[in-house]
Amino acid sequence: MSAFMKSKMRILERRIILFAVLVIASLITPVFAQSISPTLLTEENKQKIELAVWRYAIDTPLLLQTIDWFRDLTRNSQESAAIAELSRLEFMIAQLEKDKNQRVQRFERCIAIADQSLALNANDVRGLFWKAVAMGKMAEDSGMVNALRMLRPMEKMLLKVVALDEKYENAGAHRALGRMYHKLPGFPVSFGNNQKALTHLKQAHELFPRDIMTRAFYAEVLYDEGRQAEARRHADFVLATPIDEEDALEFAEYVDIALGVVKKTGGSNIKLGNY
Repeated sequence: MSAFMKSKMRILERRIILFAVLVIASLITPVFAQSISPTLLTEENKQKIELAVWRYAIDTPLLLQTIDWFRDLTRNSQESAAIAELSRLEFMIAQLEKDKNQRVQRFERCIAIADQSLALNANDVRGLFWKAVAMGKMAEDSGMVNALRMLRPMEKMLLKVVALDEKYENAGAHRALGRMYHKLPGFPVSFGNNQKALTHLKQAHELFPRDIMTRAFYAEVLYDEGRQAEARRHADFVLATPIDEEDALEFAEYVDIALGVVKKTGGSNIKLGNY
């Protein structure tokens, strides 16, 4: 065999070996990758979580069972999103706690779990959001000094959620920022600002026009800004919207806000959806 042919054979041989290596790698790599980083947020698991969250106010045993199950599942997890979902579940049970001290402890637990998620991924939208709203709930139970100490970090986290995924939780970060800017006193006491509130609530409404919470908050700040006709339109929408039994406890606050706006704008013959 000529030197030329031998050279050709060696090149062909190397190509065959390389091809075999690539084929083997393509077969092995996905299996290996899956074995070291399986997601805990499978469709089945997400459905279980969503059901517990939806029914949290009327089926506390289901919520507690789901928390126990998912806590065990995430015990040694390095998946930030899954750990943040556990924080979300803890937030739900904290909302049901009537004792103030126990409620604060539960929200602290929610924040601690969210911190575990954020230690793995500082940009995890779920972790940022549930930590921020838990801090907001704690602020409601704290004195003015403690509340103001928590609100600036809360604002920073919510603005980060807006930047990363403004649609998360039905534009929940926009909604929370709008409510916070509306209810806080303005300068120099704090950083309340109705124009900022309107900006965030308007965006939340545009993204999710049928969201009852957003419509109630938007109605209230519009009324305070003298835009009564617009405020009344949003309040009427809230009161006309049928509310599922699962949502009745949570939505009672927003129905009350809407009722207040309707009464202040001369409302009569108020009709509620099926609340």
